[in-house]
Amino acid sequence: DIGAAGQEETSSFSYGMCGDVRIAYHSNVTSTKSGKTCQRWDAQFPHEHDRTAENFPFNGLKENFCRNPDGEPGAWCYTTDPNLRWELCDVPECP
Repeated sequence: DIGAAGQEETSSFSYGMCGDVRIAYHSNVTSTKSGKTCQRWDAQFPHEHDRTAENFPFNGLKENFCRNPDGEPGAWCYTTDPNLRWELCDVPECP
């Protein structure tokens, strides 16, 4: 969302690429392409990680929404499956 002053409200945005253009997207997707449930970004179980809202404050890392805080090919999340650390989500790259 864009706030009244034109500032990005970062609580619900993540970023991806659409061709050569970096775009912001809003997604409430909470499962991976294969159907695994996403682990909450503020949780450290079953997978410990440093992709937290404190370390990546402008990427909307809240709840267990698919996001792309670090430049992967698309939105992704850590999974709640102890045997699969992370996986891409089915979030369209271009609107």
